[in-house]
Amino acid sequence: MNKQFFLKSEKTILRPYQTEDIKFVSQWFNDPEVTYYMFTGQRPKTEEQVVDIMAVNLKSEENTVFVVCDIKSGKPIGLVGLYEIDGTARKAEMRIIIGDKNYWGKGYGTELTELITFYGFDRLNLNRVYLGVTSENAGACKAYEKAGYVYEGTLKDDIYRNSSYYDSIRMAILREDYYKKYYPKHKKRFAVK
Repeated sequence: MNKQFFLKSEKTILRPYQTEDIKFVSQWFNDPEVTYYMFTGQRPKTEEQVVDIMAVNLKSEENTVFVVCDIKSGKPIGLVGLYEIDGTARKAEMRIIIGDKNYWGKGYGTELTELITFYGFDRLNLNRVYLGVTSENAGACKAYEKAGYVYEGTLKDDIYRNSSYYDSIRMAILREDYYKKYYPKHKKRFAVK
């Protein structure tokens, strides 16, 4: 296991992006199954384009992006982060991509959502974490609900992919609700001891 990490859960470690991660991220962004419900993947991306995308995301003080690694093997399996962090309104958008399909359907999405939400409230003092998800992406919707996110609204025909228009679901979790229901158990699981 990679001993260097910023955050960890039972199944994963979160660490900063490194230049050698580009080969994984490029594969994920160009895999039509991985990006099936996402805006990412509408056009092919060269490694150079992915380097530029990651550079923009990493240089911005408004984004915190982590590489997700399997805790046993240390292998990169995805990305998770908080984007558009607003220090005045104390809110951020959560985004996640599990690029290695071997890790789908095994609880990683829920665990990562819980971990990044804990980070947002515990370390960044956010008041609200929100996300958008394509309505047809049942697995993601289920993971977000299990992690405490609640439905806030629907944007009709918001995303066009796969010869179809999809509705976007907006979900969020507020600090007050998070601390009442989730924080005590997440602190035991995710806080540095």
